[in-house]
Amino acid sequence: MSALYLRFAGALQSWAGPRIAGNHVHTALIPTRSGTLGVLAAALGAPQGEWPEWLHQTALDVRVESAGTVQRDYQTINPRGENQRFAERIWIASGLKRSAPSSFTPDAEKGTSIVIRSYLAGAEFLVRVVHSDRLDEIASACAGPRFSPYLGRKAFAPSFPFLLGKGPAELLMSAPTVLGGARVPGQRAIAIHSLTGEDEDAPRNSITVETASLEERLTWWRKEARLPQRTVSLANDSLNKFATRKGEI
Repeated sequence: MSALYLRFAGALQSWAGPRIAGNHVHTALIPTRSGTLGVLAAALGAPQGEWPEWLHQTALDVRVESAGTVQRDYQTINPRGENQRFAERIWIASGLKRSAPSSFTPDAEKGTSIVIRSYLAGAEFLVRVVHSDRLDEIASACAGPRFSPYLGRKAFAPSFPFLLGKGPAELLMSAPTVLGGARVPGQRAIAIHSLTGEDEDAPRNSITVETASLEERLTWWRKEARLPQRTVSLANDSLNKFATRKGEI
């Protein structure tokens, strides 16, 4: 069985976890199923709410290369007057007589709101993507994404390499990992999670793999996996047509 392998790594990641209150936004400690499917949907060019049905049949597994650390960001949000004025205009245009409801900040207060958001810093995950019918389509989309992939929030772009390639499903168990955190020289225990949408925090199992430097790992992936052929995205195709028209003028 073939699989596609992606590397989720970057300065920061944010995979929305459960909220205690409206102004406390927490991150899960691993990529969520919905968030990972969102990365694939973006590569395919599927807008939010218009994902193809077959995408939900994708099997996803995550290997924790580096757990990272949870960082909390303290923010303040003030109500925006233009939002309230816009709501008033819509209210009047709809023929409603009473005033529009006041715009609220996340903690339902009209004044300055304190918001605390959590992020994962320095985390790295190896993601295995398996689909019985559409794996080649997903792989080609990841090689030439129509929308830029990001790690939970648009500001969090993945670092290179993001796409590791296609290869046997067993590579998840045998791929070397990073050097840091190894208790035994040359070996390190790694947790694997199956992203089913339920109880994803509990690892499915734990394996022991060889450690390697970043350069050695990249060489290993080049040998064991094959990069999919890149296809021209709709966005790039439109830009090319525009450039051609400009050249004809």
